[in-house]
Amino acid sequence: MSVRADFHVHTTFCDGAATPREMAEAARSAGLTALGFSGHSFVEFDPSCGMNAETAGRYRVEIHALRKEYAEALPIFSGIEKDVYGEADTAPYDYVIGSGHYVPLPGGGFSPVDVSPETTISAIREHFSGDAFRYAAAYYEGLAVRLLTEPRVDIVGHFDLIAKFNEGGRLFDERNPRYQSAALDALEAVAKVHPRFEINTGAMSRGWRSAPYPAPFLLKRLKELSGRIVLSSDSHSAAALLYGFREAAELAKASWFAEADLFSEHGFYAVKL
Repeated sequence: MSVRADFHVHTTFCDGAATPREMAEAARSAGLTALGFSGHSFVEFDPSCGMNAETAGRYRVEIHALRKEYAEALPIFSGIEKDVYGEADTAPYDYVIGSGHYVPLPGGGFSPVDVSPETTISAIREHFSGDAFRYAAAYYEGLAVRLLTEPRVDIVGHFDLIAKFNEGGRLFDERNPRYQSAALDALEAVAKVHPRFEINTGAMSRGWRSAPYPAPFLLKRLKELSGRIVLSSDSHSAAALLYGFREAAELAKASWFAEADLFSEHGFYAVKL
């Protein structure tokens, strides 16, 4: 497999368990060809793990210092995971992952989709009358609308994040036409503007899923739309770097992709899987 670079990586500057230096040293030891950090942006209504302006400034300074220190051994890049429900200046970053971690609620407000199965089940029951497909439709509609207003999204992050806790159809049937219609409508709208999506293995390393996301039906449609892919671990610890990349590459090839994109100082470029 030709992908040994990871561009969706979190540290102690947001909700990660390792410092940037610890992640960089682990990446070098593991033989990565490039490492991209992507700290969470700040979300005002949920400030628990995002970087405010002051923290983001310190984050960029530290990543810049590591880039110089590791210049001969490991290309290092400074990215941000920009939540579509928050605000952040994306100009200082090498690349931007655009993602959504919340579902808009019918009565106002938001509920996180990736905290726990119990949180998701509660939101479906209390705000969507127990209808998981209404919940899914609200998630995808909100995500698409917000992504389409983002001026810069280099990578669309974990597009079907609401399936994080849905191993074995625990919460809803992903084969149901109501679910697939909502997801495909959103993907088709977003891919016209932001065509590069990640295949994310983060839920695998945390023990929630046995396969990466997005789902195959979404990836196949993305390929039909001439979309691009990036393999991402969404690692919050050094041990999770490159986690599940073999499975991610197999999923990509089964979904008709022959290439994945990597990032360099010259921008994105394709390599064979």
